[in-house]
Amino acid sequence: MSDFGLSLDLGYLTKNRTYTFFPPEWVVYTVYLSEKIGYWRYILVYRHLQQHPEHQIYPLFRYFENWCQDENRHGDFFKVLLRSQPQLWNTWQSRLWARFFLLTVFATHTLTVLERATFYQSLGIDPREYNEQVIRKTNETAGRAFPSVLNTDHPEFFTRLDRCAIANQKLAEISSRHCPGVIQFFQKLPWIAVIGWQLLRLYLLPSVNAEHSRTAIH
Repeated sequence: MSDFGLSLDLGYLTKNRTYTFFPPEWVVYTVYLSEKIGYWRYILVYRHLQQHPEHQIYPLFRYFENWCQDENRHGDFFKVLLRSQPQLWNTWQSRLWARFFLLTVFATHTLTVLERATFYQSLGIDPREYNEQVIRKTNETAGRAFPSVLNTDHPEFFTRLDRCAIANQKLAEISSRHCPGVIQFFQKLPWIAVIGWQLLRLYLLPSVNAEHSRTAIH
């Protein structure tokens, strides 16, 4: 901001603006996950285009490797920050929060990837395979920092995420219809319930104790 002659008056903001406090672990978990899933999203696309240059439809993709490495380094910084504070990961609450944030990020990723399936197909990428690979890699990476991670090998895991994506597509179809908002609301309710139920079932699946996995001798 200083390069543009701008400054941020935090005193004014705290006195005159409404702001929300988030517990430190929420911030650390979400930023860490954002950086790491960003890394895997970029690097997998980059590797695919290196193998299939005929799909590199825009020069922007040439910068993906540099961008993904930036994401990776940022994530590593937050990993160190997290692991240096045992109160952020060495409690039963932190294990529940870790699973919650992982599931939230993975569900959001699934919905957005399948919403934009045609874009990935234009690059020669199968959207579902790409989504699954990104989630598996991110979950595996998170196991180096989080106390608990999701069991992506469970037979119900990706099936339930797919059901969320289908319900989300139904919601988009309803939103595109020209009918009163009240009618749309009641038409959407069953599909919102589907997403909520599937996410709850996913959250209740047995998780993986990452602390045990890290210390186990193979």
